[in-house]
Amino acid sequence: MTKRVLLAWEGGAGRGHVVTLKVMAEALGPQHHYEAALCRMEHAAELSAVCDEVYPSAGLYLHAGPRKKLGWPRTANWADFLGDLVFAFPERLKVQFDWWIEVLRSRRIDLVIADFAPISMLAAKALDIPSVCVGTGYSAPPPGMKTFPILLPEYTTLVHDERHLLDNANALLAPFDIEPLKAFSDVYRASVSMPRTIRQLDPYDGLRSSPLLPPLNEAVPRGTGAGEDIFVYFSTAETAYAPLVDALCGLDLPVRAFLPGASLELLDRLGRAGVIVETAPVPVELIAQRSRLMLNAGQHGSLCMGLGLGIPQLTLPQHLEHLFHARRASDLGVAEIVPYRSWEAWQIIALAREMYFDPTRQSRARELADALYPDLFGDISGLVRERVEPLLA
Repeated sequence: MTKRVLLAWEGGAGRGHVVTLKVMAEALGPQHHYEAALCRMEHAAELSAVCDEVYPSAGLYLHAGPRKKLGWPRTANWADFLGDLVFAFPERLKVQFDWWIEVLRSRRIDLVIADFAPISMLAAKALDIPSVCVGTGYSAPPPGMKTFPILLPEYTTLVHDERHLLDNANALLAPFDIEPLKAFSDVYRASVSMPRTIRQLDPYDGLRSSPLLPPLNEAVPRGTGAGEDIFVYFSTAETAYAPLVDALCGLDLPVRAFLPGASLELLDRLGRAGVIVETAPVPVELIAQRSRLMLNAGQHGSLCMGLGLGIPQLTLPQHLEHLFHARRASDLGVAEIVPYRSWEAWQIIALAREMYFDPTRQSRARELADALYPDLFGDISGLVRERVEPLLA
């Protein structure tokens, strides 16, 4: 029997959210009706092959008043981040919640698959609709934690009290005669939780009761170490940082870049500087064959691909999730980090050249790829069907 499945995305940026939702729908097969509600529509076309309808969703956006009042401390944990987005603001939270309630009711949804969409999961809980929580380990935390842990030791100032955030979430559920959540992390208590990551990158390693879903859709080839390119992938506004662009133009090494968020003027400048500018995603087989070094923002998906390929990575984190994952990769000995907007072009070039010509690091990356193989890859379609199909029975 055909079921109506909603792919929900409320917050964050980047292509990875859409890719994960697409993977879930493809795994469940074409016998169901799929539609997607997306907070950003830049990559919506990628869902056209699996979705009957794709439309804008209610989105989560920064409400910075309390953080500004305290002098702009960085967010200390995921609960603090959710407080900034909407959970600390009851009236705005209810508007968001009511939007999802209306969509789930009017569209007669039978299952919600949520990537960075916690309020859609609350709405599904209110209407007794099964839900699946997906995303990276960072954005799909486990339920049942009394408090969210601090993720980066230098950022410990909490702006929002989790008890108040919990009260605000429970106020949404109260009219539906549902047992109150016991902890704020229970916002993520879905019917099935399937975060896509490896334990080496998971902020909540040791705290989960559900198994992880491998982060890569299929096995990728190993880099041979004979490639000559520096492969660059930045998906949003990273290239607004002028020293980064200057560095890409100033590297006296082969540079190949896929920059879907860049302007035509910037792409033209890079092309005139000798950078090979790709206009579409590059097949992973070609990245493995051509590349000796990868440059990215420390995005979870890019890091995992580089770990699988066995290619060292130079990361330029743009926010705390990037920084957390980049540090974990650095601890593994295969990545370096450029501090956020604090280096000049010559410093970026110097580190890129050092990594490019370092055979020890190249060998370490390939050895690690072999060791991580069982965690990075797997029968994702089979795992998804095994755990999610019972919800559609």
